Amino acid sequence: MSDKDPIRVVIADDQAIVRSGLGAFVMAYDQLDLVGEAKDGTEAVELCEMVGPDVVLMDLKMPRMDGIAATRVIRQRWPNIHVLMLTSFREKEKIQAALDAGATGYLLKDLSAEELVEAIMQVYQGRRLISQAASEAIFQSELMDSLEEDSRLIEHSLDKLSHLFTERLPGIFPDCQVQVRLFPDRDLYQHPLPVPKPAVEAAWRWLASAEGAVVFSIGDTYPWGGVHAPGSDLVMAPIPEAATGRASGGVALLYRGELQEHDELLNLVERLVRLISHQAQPAVQPVAEASQELEMAWRIQAGIMPEGAPSVRGWDISAQLEPARETSGDFYDFIPLASNKWAFVIADVTDKGLGAAVFMAMCSTLIRNYAARYPTLPAIAMSSVNERILSDTRGSLFVTAFYGILEADIGRMRYVNAGHNPPFFLSSLKSKPLDRLTRTGIPLGISQDSTWQQKVIKFSPGDALVLYTDGITEARNQWGDYFGEQRLMNVLRASIGKPAQQIQQALLDEVMRFSAGAPRDDDIALIVLARRE
Repeated sequence: MSDKDPIRVVIADDQAIVRSGLGAFVMAYDQLDLVGEAKDGTEAVELCEMVGPDVVLMDLKMPRMDGIAATRVIRQRWPNIHVLMLTSFREKEKIQAALDAGATGYLLKDLSAEELVEAIMQVYQGRRLISQAASEAIFQSELMDSLEEDSRLIEHSLDKLSHLFTERLPGIFPDCQVQVRLFPDRDLYQHPLPVPKPAVEAAWRWLASAEGAVVFSIGDTYPWGGVHAPGSDLVMAPIPEAATGRASGGVALLYRGELQEHDELLNLVERLVRLISHQAQPAVQPVAEASQELEMAWRIQAGIMPEGAPSVRGWDISAQLEPARETSGDFYDFIPLASNKWAFVIADVTDKGLGAAVFMAMCSTLIRNYAARYPTLPAIAMSSVNERILSDTRGSLFVTAFYGILEADIGRMRYVNAGHNPPFFLSSLKSKPLDRLTRTGIPLGISQDSTWQQKVIKFSPGDALVLYTDGITEARNQWGDYFGEQRLMNVLRASIGKPAQQIQQALLDEVMRFSAGAPRDDDIALIVLARRE
């Protein structure tokens, strides 16, 4: 072929749309001449025999004969024909196999038309060509090789393994947020810090019973609730125990971007999972026991929490709890009293996990007992609960609480606010539509001498009260911004006069939209009381 003759090109790909797109690229340049298309490796070999191209653009994964096998045949029979692998696979093993088979170049399909033409010309001249992305994939795989090798030398030391992760995982997963957890709640590794974690606590609870790695992309519905937002892909992979196969932990990986192919990323994640599974085996038994304890605590909590909001004549009432861990520090309760009165409480224990669950159960029981004893005196009821907390416990936990007694027939409520987030009173009559029911005392469990001021509000038809925990206002987005009280107030202003369920759903929807793509670090408890017209 003279210097003025175009480079004769054959395209081999099993997808017609890819062949069509690549063909349009090739035919748009005078330096190139498209002389044939093949839908698998066998046809590519036959075309080489028939038309003798200069360069074959070869896909890797095809039926009948794959790209590597076809490359090996072509290079053995016709050494002057150059093969340029054009694929979406980035695994080191596939790249090395293609080069060993005789491919002159290995590129990924995300290149531009100009880059493709330049690559064809370089390969035609016999220059070895590997894309930067493919080179990075080789580097990442080699880093994983070294991590696997070095981990065999540390003899099941999780602290040393965590140190190795800090050194190697940022290079293995350069565009990712990574979190490695051993159940129930030991974070073995997280990178980068201090950005939000890639997975919410509800995702970890789901992962404990998952059977294998799962990728969530734009629009996918989470099994734990919610929809994956655009701009990233989330990989969740359980770490199985060798003996039982049950998950003893997991890996959460948030890729900052949207991948067309996940095989390479999943391959690296699965190698990481196998490494951790082997290293963590001596710690599995105590972890499993702790997980069982937390599950028991969760069952205790579930038995204490009401199954739903009560049905009260003349009122709409809704409530929801979304724990961020296996056992929540937030809780609420509805307590029926005589003469169509109802006591209700929303509270937040200053911790999470097993200790918070046990403390929460005790507080819930005490509040129920003293609500019945003092059915019209919430301040005295809270004082009594406080005394019992301080006399019956020796720890450092305390609880914020809003406690009210609603006289449903007349719409009057007596209440105390023990250091809790101020609820919002939504009035359809007053010139000031939002009132904050501020604190009337300190949290329970701090001081024996504490007292609480008792206050009263009156509901007119159309009025509502929204009670919440700080999981609402402290919800964060992917940039670390807080939802805050102002956004909460904006939602509530737009909800004045609506039924309780609509107010609740509007607020939860807005929080989820705000925090889409970011993990939720705190529990959310929410009660809405609305007096019907």
